[in-house]
Amino acid sequence: MYLKNNLIVILFFVISCQPVEILKPVEIDISNFEKISINTKKIEINTKYNPVFAKNNIEDQIQNPPIDIMIEWNKENIIKLGNENKLVINILDASIIKNEIENIGAKKYEEKTIFKYELFFLVEYELYDNSGFLKANTTVETSRSTTSHKYISLNETEIIINDLLYLSLQDYINETKNQLSIYMGNYLSI
Repeated sequence: MYLKNNLIVILFFVISCQPVEILKPVEIDISNFEKISINTKKIEINTKYNPVFAKNNIEDQIQNPPIDIMIEWNKENIIKLGNENKLVINILDASIIKNEIENIGAKKYEEKTIFKYELFFLVEYELYDNSGFLKANTTVETSRSTTSHKYISLNETEIIINDLLYLSLQDYINETKNQLSIYMGNYLSI
């Protein structure tokens, strides 16, 4: 009887030790994104965005907050060329929020509530001459959202958020190229 109980415990232990699939989060490598060259001697990046610490704002809960990604991309991928002008980059918003919403199209056995993640970027680019006069400026604004089930693992949540960050950054870069070519096209090196 004692041997049988031990055998059951050992069998239960072996069965419970099955490997768990851990999904690797998406890594955002800024160096892989497109670069923009502009005729300027100096680039100044100002962070004018102050995150709101609220229930829905999750910037303080994620590994790569949008503001850090935005600062890093502008530092690494806006290339300065030339001996005159000054480019001022004002980061006005880089927020990510998470809201619980009703799953309107839910089928009979699906969750009635889901999470919606929304990411928003707002950045202003100003080009000044050596005397401090504004030569050109533009504002770049992008937003993207996604949803997830309410009851998912932390690993799956991190993957969803990283994917949202990656795709939002791609949208932002495309819109930045578009806006800069329209309003600062004479100062870009293509």
